[in-house]
Amino acid sequence: MTADHKARISIDGGKSELRLLVSTGRDRQYGVGPGMSYEPGEDGVARILGSVRAAAEAVRLPAEAAGVAAGLTGVPGDPAARRRLVSLLEEFFGCPALVVEDSLLAHAGALEGAGTVLCVGTGTTVLAVGDSGRSVRIDGWGPLLGDRGSAHAIGLAGLRAATAAHDGVGPATELADRLVAELGGTDLAGLQRFYRDAALVARTAAFARAVLEAAERDAVARGICVEAAEALAAAAAAAVSRLPDAGRRVSYNGRLLAPGNLLHTALVASLSGRGLDLAAPLATSLEGGLTLLRSQEPYRGLLRRLTTQPGGQA
Repeated sequence: MTADHKARISIDGGKSELRLLVSTGRDRQYGVGPGMSYEPGEDGVARILGSVRAAAEAVRLPAEAAGVAAGLTGVPGDPAARRRLVSLLEEFFGCPALVVEDSLLAHAGALEGAGTVLCVGTGTTVLAVGDSGRSVRIDGWGPLLGDRGSAHAIGLAGLRAATAAHDGVGPATELADRLVAELGGTDLAGLQRFYRDAALVARTAAFARAVLEAAERDAVARGICVEAAEALAAAAAAAVSRLPDAGRRVSYNGRLLAPGNLLHTALVASLSGRGLDLAAPLATSLEGGLTLLRSQEPYRGLLRRLTTQPGGQA
């Protein structure tokens, strides 16, 4: 890539992987690094920087860039740690850096303006942004306290329904057979392997795929998906109620809500019952990073508020 002062860099760091985009006009380069999983007690700065460096190995970085926007699932909550991450990214890329939560990148990509976006992956975050630049965030509490309607919530509900069916205290479901395959058996050794898995949250979330596949023919799996859709629609409605100038537009981010699957269909119906319409996302989160760097409204006002609040987040 030739040097171009208009080059912009966007980073989307999730739990499964970190993706990097270098954009210069119509030219696009992409790189991938490891996801954002952390050890207890660490602030994540070194791990994030390492993943960014790994993703950058696949691209030719510009000699000069207008800026870099990083949206991270594991964005440091401590203001000092976030400032350190910003400084290290600016040193690495040689340009101003913006570090925000990944939901803001997703919002800017999906809507490029006012509205509400459902960020549904391993976890759930719902972000509404109004014409005024104000924002409201719903959920994002993590797998123990929230993440309603997420892959983890669906996967966990599916696993619990499977054990209930296996024990004869719940309705029959094909998820019981999927459980045996997932655990490698129902003996003590299988359970110990499951609970001792360092990636237990991700493994539980992965079972959502089994639930979605079964939902077309299995009443239990279908009920789990409908309940998840109701939770997501309720969160979107709550966000719109709290921020009227966000309007009625609702979109989404994440592979879980694939158009045509039962979760997507149930969400459309649930939102419609609340007077809201689900729109397909306009672009990806990576493109959303470029939107933020262009300082488009209403994000300009939102980012201005974030930079004047210690530890500000959206």
